[in-house]
Amino acid sequence: MKSRYIILPLAFLTLLTFGFIFDNVFSIWEQASYARFKPVTTGLPSAQIARDVQVADVTADFYYPPAGQAKRPLLIVMHGGFLQGGNKKNYAYLGGLGVRQGYAVAIVQLKHYPGVFTRPLYSAESLRARSLVAQSKNLATFVREVTKLGERFGFDGEKIHMMAHGSGALLIGDADVSKFKSIVLVSPIWSLKENVTKIAPMQLRALEGYITDADALRLSPSEWVKATKNPLLLICSERDLPYIKDACASAKLERTAATPVTRVIVQRPSHFELMFHLGSKIEEATEPLKKFLFDSARL
Repeated sequence: MKSRYIILPLAFLTLLTFGFIFDNVFSIWEQASYARFKPVTTGLPSAQIARDVQVADVTADFYYPPAGQAKRPLLIVMHGGFLQGGNKKNYAYLGGLGVRQGYAVAIVQLKHYPGVFTRPLYSAESLRARSLVAQSKNLATFVREVTKLGERFGFDGEKIHMMAHGSGALLIGDADVSKFKSIVLVSPIWSLKENVTKIAPMQLRALEGYITDADALRLSPSEWVKATKNPLLLICSERDLPYIKDACASAKLERTAATPVTRVIVQRPSHFELMFHLGSKIEEATEPLKKFLFDSARL
């Protein structure tokens, strides 16, 4: 009899544990990668950092130069994680790296889409508002509205640059990409139309039931990149998820009358590891990234 009182609570706790892991697999993967490959620090004083700034329906952390300097371009950083992971605090090192390369930096945070076990707690309207299609529009609004903060954070709102990781590349498609002075994509989801059958179902929670074929086409980098002419840097790893590394290697990047695309394919790290290695001296993609940012800041 006593054993039943022990076994049943243990079974319940085990079920809760597996449910938590299933619902938060991307956040767990991200945090584990961050802990293992802890990025370099920002190297900036607190006076040059503003956290949790609200811009429309989006929050962002800003990293900016000391007061009194000439206005700089703004580098916007979009996290990955299929809207189930992605924590702007983990990307903070890019704030310091960007400032040192001549930018002010805004690291965006979008709301996460709930998992299977927590989804019943949300209304249908709330779920739709957190879907990839709705969030891509939120990011587009952020890109338009953030220009009003130029005086506060020392940047020129006419000189916007974009950097995105993984599925973050899908969220750019509703913005006016033709106005970005440069774009950096790290391990991007290249095409929803071609890659969706290869993506694990649990990754698609923020897409299923919300995205049409037209949306998939519009938000895919394989399509929206055609509207850009300014510098584009594509950074990938040969150890990334198969559908990402294959697309990186074979992606057609020809653009009419555009600056040639720079493609950097490294061997060692994969996905989050590659992202959190950037800025480290041991990562072979660091120097190409720094050079690309430095050169693009003058555009």
